[in-house]
Amino acid sequence: MFDSTKEDLRDILRSAEEGRLQLPEFQRDYVWGDADVRSLIASVAKGFPVGALLTLETGGEIEFKPRLLAGVPAKDVRPAELLLDGQQRITSLYQATRSTRPVRTRTPKGTEVERFYFIDIKKAVAGGVDFEEAIIGVPADRVIRRNFGREIVCDLSTPQGQFEADAFPLNLVFDSRDWFYDWRDHWRARGRDVGDLERDFHRGVVDRISRYEMPIIRLDKRNSREAICLVFEKVNVGGKKLDAFELVTAIYAASGANLREDWAARRARIIGAPNRRDVLSQIASTDFLQACTLLHTRELRLARAAELMQAKGKIEVKELPQVSCNRDALLGLPLHAYQTHADAVEKGFIEAGSFLNEHKIIWHKDVPYPTLIVGLAATFAILGRTAQTAAAKEKLARWFWSITLGELYGSSTESRLARDVPELAEWLSGAGPHPRSVDEALFQRDRLGSLRQRISAAYKGLHALLMRSGCRDFINGRPTDLMTFFNDKIDIHHIFPQAWCKKKGIPPNVFNSIVNKTPLSKASNIAIGGDAPSVYLRRIEQRQGLSPEALDDILRTHLIEPAHLRNDNFDAFFAARMDALAGVVVAALGKAVVDEHGADEAEEEVAAEEMAQEMAEAGDMDNTVELETA
Repeated sequence: MFDSTKEDLRDILRSAEEGRLQLPEFQRDYVWGDADVRSLIASVAKGFPVGALLTLETGGEIEFKPRLLAGVPAKDVRPAELLLDGQQRITSLYQATRSTRPVRTRTPKGTEVERFYFIDIKKAVAGGVDFEEAIIGVPADRVIRRNFGREIVCDLSTPQGQFEADAFPLNLVFDSRDWFYDWRDHWRARGRDVGDLERDFHRGVVDRISRYEMPIIRLDKRNSREAICLVFEKVNVGGKKLDAFELVTAIYAASGANLREDWAARRARIIGAPNRRDVLSQIASTDFLQACTLLHTRELRLARAAELMQAKGKIEVKELPQVSCNRDALLGLPLHAYQTHADAVEKGFIEAGSFLNEHKIIWHKDVPYPTLIVGLAATFAILGRTAQTAAAKEKLARWFWSITLGELYGSSTESRLARDVPELAEWLSGAGPHPRSVDEALFQRDRLGSLRQRISAAYKGLHALLMRSGCRDFINGRPTDLMTFFNDKIDIHHIFPQAWCKKKGIPPNVFNSIVNKTPLSKASNIAIGGDAPSVYLRRIEQRQGLSPEALDDILRTHLIEPAHLRNDNFDAFFAARMDALAGVVVAALGKAVVDEHGADEAEEEVAAEEMAQEMAEAGDMDNTVELETA
């Protein structure tokens, strides 16, 4: 629902000055460069189109907190319209043609400056001259200097100086009569007739600017919340997409709530200080909103179900509102609902971090899917202590590993999450069966051979499951916990080193799989070097004073058969460890792995450079092991 028309620039700028046309408060300030301002002025002065404006009628379904355009004198006025698109054009034109204050702009070097703009009358009416050359930008004191400010080139700070230079102040273009009277009188007293020059300048410049019309598309206040927010997203200045959090922040601001400050305080508590929860360090504002929205929409669904049951004695699913956490649902989250659920959701995120740490997911890069944290947080927020019993956490773990090892959140994440959380809450509270995701999760045994990078959820999951099972470091013999993970720089490293595998002609797509990797400290990885396992095991025993039996016990905690390493038998090692890892998957999923071969979609190998970069970012020293000596 919109209307398009044309309106005089004069009236548009007057509306901005009186506060009837304002900006939505969250629109970012953005200062145009001097060249942009000059080009805009020149286009208007020549009557060229500079694009349509887009405005929104206020008083509709949602109210955004307004603010005056930059440069407009302060006043307490309720706007009739909000300027959605055209902020820089109208702000620049207002400051240049109507304001008594200078225009805020930037030099080509990016330095912010204040300038007044004048038009050189003689150049403006001369033929064969680019109009932009006639536009004079001067400092805020209206004095042009050179030689490091010591020499005045032109002083336009007084009317007399302007008259002498035939420089018309652009900010008088809509009320120029007195200035031209005084200009004519000034030169008449000196025997110069500027009548023809004035006439040509009026016709060629002043009249075009003062009569300039701009097309306006006006959005009716009856447009829906989703439609209005979509428009904001599309026209936002600088092309940077506004996320749902920014839009909800703007909506809440109209009610006096500062969502940005509230989130900043909650995020600090969620991440924790001084003991930082690294696994939660990448939580985004929209993640928090998603969890709140899941609780709110679930609450609406339950309330509607109770109404139907009371009225009809039965419930038809099609009559119930959907539980959702998609963008539209986030934009529709009322302030009162956010305030109702925010505290429980905050605690839910903290509990989710503890749950992940219990399962040895400690580093944020090892989170299988960030959305899983939202699901965990929402579930803990809904159930509170009910979700913290041993029985509930066992169920929660089964769901978590089903999503992770079954790689179920690779697409349609929001719809799956909205389905899983209510089902999970009912299952954990004993009111319903297990979530459908538990049934849908499948793990194909051959997948172990194709898991090669940390970008795979199942790769991260197996890394965590090995640590959870109690694998101990080759050198210090310690299992992984919060302290050792970071202090010992635990990461996933090759068992049969890359350098050795390459010499033996083993393909990278084989030796780089999760089957040939295990969690180790940086010190252990360096000790391994690029040598055969039989060599580096003896080296570790000698340097650490370990007996072969003691080191073999450590190897078994990694599901490694020691004899295969001591005999440098890669094939036997690979087959045995694949069986062992398949057993870990079975235990986590509570169901057998699938032995069938094939895939629904062909997978391409990632370029070696990309893989090296990804592993280097993850801290995998095996990529440079050939440069090290152990």
